Amino acid sequence: MKKIAVAVTLLMAISVGYAQEGNNICVWNALKTRDEGGGSEDLDKATKCSDEAIANDATSAKSKTWYYRGQLYRTIFQDTVLRNKYGSAAFEAIKAFKKVYDLADPKFKDWDDITTNLYVLSTLTFNEGVENYQKKNYAQAYQYFYAIKDINGILEGKKKEPTIKLEVALKNAAISAENAGDKAAALNVYKEWLAASPQPIAYDKYATALKRAGDTAQAIKTVDEGLAKFPKDANLLVEKINFFLDGGKYTEALVFVNNLLDIEPKNEGALFIKGLAYDKLGKEDSVVYYYNKTIEVNPKYTSAYINLAAVYVNKAKAINLEMNKLGNSTADIKKYDEMKGQIKALYVQAKPFLQKAGELDPSDGQVTRTLKQIDSFMEANK
Repeated sequence: MKKIAVAVTLLMAISVGYAQEGNNICVWNALKTRDEGGGSEDLDKATKCSDEAIANDATSAKSKTWYYRGQLYRTIFQDTVLRNKYGSAAFEAIKAFKKVYDLADPKFKDWDDITTNLYVLSTLTFNEGVENYQKKNYAQAYQYFYAIKDINGILEGKKKEPTIKLEVALKNAAISAENAGDKAAALNVYKEWLAASPQPIAYDKYATALKRAGDTAQAIKTVDEGLAKFPKDANLLVEKINFFLDGGKYTEALVFVNNLLDIEPKNEGALFIKGLAYDKLGKEDSVVYYYNKTIEVNPKYTSAYINLAAVYVNKAKAINLEMNKLGNSTADIKKYDEMKGQIKALYVQAKPFLQKAGELDPSDGQVTRTLKQIDSFMEANK
């Protein structure tokens, strides 16, 4: 009787083992059928087999379970019938191949085939990201672009050259996440992009994301680190200048503005900021000079015209305030007339700049109102 019991136990063990492997055989058969010209039905049914295989302790520990699953979902990702039903097929395939990599089974011999699958997935996944981005499906675009990180990690781990550069994928992923409104994801990926490719643009984008997130201290630190490596990068210099301007440190800002102009003498933004900084420092001659230089470089720089006009309009307002304090004495009346003439002269200087600003931006109501006020003053004081 003992012998019979042992025989039954062995038979049961063999049956259970076969049932466990049956799920993998189910997936393998579906893939084989597809290779031989079969339709999508077997692939659809095989997903259940694969789910059961990875849920089972015995088969989930085997590389081939995940290898077959990766092949299955990569095939589904390219299947026009099943693709919409299994919207995460690409991610399931990548996840499965990564599991094979993580298991690190020395007996697994199909890495050449996985590499081929990963190259196909890399191109398809990246293109899917581009397509979703163009359709403004930014959250989905982010997922597809970011998935390249895992693909490249596996390929590089197996000493293979990725087809999509990681920095390109991470840059696109970060921009997509930002457009999707996912600030946390964007910040995380910008940081990863910088780590993967410490170039000026990566420092700039990460610093900008930090600033938007309210982490000004870390943003400044990032810009400083970038400038230490790339002291002549225009975008990083602009960021540094903006930090000083935001803090009202105009003298410090001018140092970096000058550095920027050494690199780009006709940088209209730098010329304008230099005029703005001198305005805050009360150096009128320099203000007028650099706003005029801005206009020379870009005759359509509306803000330069407005700020030039403001130099004269603000002086006129200050005189007007003093004028209104005068009394009715003969001396005050004489002073009043003198000051009125000064205001008229200042308005004559301001008006052409306001008119040009109005031509460039007819929607600017403040410019329109100021011009009317000037005209009313000039008419009343002919």
